Amino acid sequence: MANFDYGLELTNNSKVGWAFSLPRTETCVNATALCKRLCYGNGVRYQTNGQKDKRARNFRTCEFLLAEGGPELLAENLSMLVEQARPRDWLAARISGRKTAIPWTMRVHDIGDFYCADYVKAWTLTATKYTECKFWFYTRSFAPDELFDTLTKFASLPNCQGWLSVDSENYEQGILALCKAPAAVWKLALLQDSELASGVIPSLHGLEMELDIVSFPHHRSGRHAEPLRNPLLTVCPAVIGSLPLSPQKDSLRPCQACAFCLP
Repeated sequence: MANFDYGLELTNNSKVGWAFSLPRTETCVNATALCKRLCYGNGVRYQTNGQKDKRARNFRTCEFLLAEGGPELLAENLSMLVEQARPRDWLAARISGRKTAIPWTMRVHDIGDFYCADYVKAWTLTATKYTECKFWFYTRSFAPDELFDTLTKFASLPNCQGWLSVDSENYEQGILALCKAPAAVWKLALLQDSELASGVIPSLHGLEMELDIVSFPHHRSGRHAEPLRNPLLTVCPAVIGSLPLSPQKDSLRPCQACAFCLP
């Protein structure tokens, strides 16, 4: 029997703030074996029935809206989520000329990834409409095809920042995608496991370009791999505990405070 439970719902993440999530099995189309094994989505908090149902419903709704009205219809519904993420003092701040207490941000996928070009086009339409909101994402969908071309257009928006997510198993493909894309669009995010492949750092040193590279030492349950210290890398301060997580929806989150990954 078909499941007619539809609706889009955000997650309020203690590290990033407002985020949208999708199920990994249906959307992480280029996940490596290492990524699947180390993904923080394997953690207990993400395995509850409520969290799984939310991600499944988000995906089911995206597919339904794309089938019924294409990227335009999906973008209309994503717009409601971006409105929900607007800081509650946004209107007063706009009238008075002051800044909001927390920035207006949206992470596209705290779990999940971009799985088709039409889905990316919907997010591009949404981000184009909400120029005051800052969007950012990490992706492994960088095989050379229509999906990556569409993602590059999304990442090119002035209020959006895309990061190619690489690890010991896919860093060569990530570097190749980076070099083929227009300059200054993409940056690199490194999943640093405890046994990082020996070729990763030399390959990064071989890049003849100015490039931000953020490193995420593998972490789980408050513990993390020993961070690799290298002038090329900026280690995520939230992972190593320099910026504490916050459960309060209207408080500044670590990603918003650091802002290294944001546009």
